Amino acid sequence: MKNKTSLFIALFLTLTVYSGLTSCSNDNPADKKVITEPEKNIKENQALIKFLEQSGNFINNKRIPTLVSADDVKANLGNYLIIDLRRHSDYTAGHINGAINVASENLLSYMKKNVAAGTYDKIVLVCYSGQKASFSAMMLQLLGYSNAYAMKWGMSSWDKNTAEKKWLKKISDKYASQLEKKENPKLPKTELPEIHTGKTLGYDILEARADTVLKRSEFGVSIDEIMKNPSDYYIINYWPDYNYVKGHLPGAVQYTPKQSLTYDTELLTLPTDKKIAVYCFTGQHAAFVTAYLQILGYDAYSVFYGANSFMHSKLTSLKIGHAFTQKEIKNYPLIQGELPSPENQPAQAEEETEPDNAPAPVIKKKAVKEEEEGGC
Repeated sequence: MKNKTSLFIALFLTLTVYSGLTSCSNDNPADKKVITEPEKNIKENQALIKFLEQSGNFINNKRIPTLVSADDVKANLGNYLIIDLRRHSDYTAGHINGAINVASENLLSYMKKNVAAGTYDKIVLVCYSGQKASFSAMMLQLLGYSNAYAMKWGMSSWDKNTAEKKWLKKISDKYASQLEKKENPKLPKTELPEIHTGKTLGYDILEARADTVLKRSEFGVSIDEIMKNPSDYYIINYWPDYNYVKGHLPGAVQYTPKQSLTYDTELLTLPTDKKIAVYCFTGQHAAFVTAYLQILGYDAYSVFYGANSFMHSKLTSLKIGHAFTQKEIKNYPLIQGELPSPENQPAQAEEETEPDNAPAPVIKKKAVKEEEEGGC
């Protein structure tokens, strides 16, 4: 009788464990698919692209890039969490009132340990020009922080001294005379880059890749570097085709924003054995794209300052994009010192230990003005 009872208990425990395995997977929270066990020989690149495309398809989402103007930030200092990614010395010399200084390589751990994200209308990342902030905002968007934004034009739109050192110094028509109008073909389709995180679930692979990419913090390339060694790069013109035909960098291949870069469309035409340089009008939308491509394992870079860096005046004359001008500089006040004012300290995240294989953070949805999003 004792042996039968022991056997019954063992069988019961086995079924209970199996039931737990089949009901707790969060590999794809978007469509609630059930996975009995993680695959032991999983192809991480396939698991990751499946998770990303079924959990928001961010690269083609109409909200991306999530950009917010300096005017909006100024009007909502009490409602937004502002994270300043600049060097600490520049932060202390002058920052937006209430902004918290966080190094980009520490951004993910800071968000998880210190921020109750859903208590803010928006989490606004700022840098010098909007390039790094856009790159970092995409990382947060991918991880579930749907209220993560980058301030358009960076601190250059807030402070004239920053603008003089950054945007106003970088805009030029240096290579405008070298533009071409012919269509350059895409490469044949190949496979996704190999990635190896040691994880098996989609979100876990994403989180590990995001941490690696942010700590690496290499996301941009200058137009001079590209023109010096053009054969080193597969150049992506991330414009609609009707703007592409008006003039683009020599050799640039056109990819349609919010349409081309999915697994079943043209993502696989990107090379896995060559550097990829992505340019848009300002470098900010391209930084969102570059973040996504780096997550997938591509050796991708955003062209700093976009077309503003090589054909600035043509953006206006051809009416094809966003050109940085003096009117973008608001010259709002700055606060000096080490810390934000007490009333602007971030709301703290709960101190509970996050469970293994946690899904993306649940963010309270807010009404968002359409004109503040999109564009590049």
